[in-house]
Amino acid sequence: MSAQAGHRALLLHGLGSNESCWDPFVAHRPPGLDLWTAGLPWRAGGPYAVSERDETAWIGEAIRRVPGGADVVVAHSYATILLLALLASTVADGVDPREKFGIRAVVLVSPFFRQHPRDFTWAELPGTLEAMRRSAEENIQLMSRNRDRLDPEVRAGMAELACARLGPYWAVRYLDAYLRTPFLDAGTIGLPVHLVLGERDSVAPPAEGEALAGVLGHASIERIEDCGHSPMAERPERFAHAVQQFLTTLSAGHTSPATVN
Repeated sequence: MSAQAGHRALLLHGLGSNESCWDPFVAHRPPGLDLWTAGLPWRAGGPYAVSERDETAWIGEAIRRVPGGADVVVAHSYATILLLALLASTVADGVDPREKFGIRAVVLVSPFFRQHPRDFTWAELPGTLEAMRRSAEENIQLMSRNRDRLDPEVRAGMAELACARLGPYWAVRYLDAYLRTPFLDAGTIGLPVHLVLGERDSVAPPAEGEALAGVLGHASIERIEDCGHSPMAERPERFAHAVQQFLTTLSAGHTSPATVN
């Protein structure tokens, strides 16, 4: 029996991405790991504007829709904020996330997090939109079948179009969610959490993931060198190995995994 036997994972994509961002990881997934993906409203090609629904509700609905339940949730980028907010609010309501959702552990990939409101400044606001455009451009490059031959100007134009299609509503919602991270009571979640960080991530700096690990009670970190904002697509084999190590730790019954790498 493999160390991953019995694990079922739900994969949550980030803002302006979609389920295909996980394809390289799926090709290298740990043996015995059952994978499910969710097409969320903030995906590329999704609705330009949606009803004023709490985005964390979409995360909860996605978890509940996995046949048999998902004991591990893997979230990337924007989805990491929403997942943490959902779990923290569940605990605040006096409910154990394990009992409500069946989750045993969480993997956060390239998370956004700041500890104090003062960590955000007025001067950096214009750069926030540029970071979103840069993230879209990186994703287009990664998902391109001819990535080495994709003209930089064409790639930049495609990224601009992707952001325009995403629209201002999602940009504002992302910023609002990000600005709320200092108020997340993440330390109450109590689940084993593994953070996977790209050392060259200019969109969600690795230092933010490290700060989040310090707030969480059961956290370990995998830092992947020569990697940007999407480790599961840029370094899928290394990412799969990181997930496998974490699942092996869970299967061994360790609730506080040691920091690796």
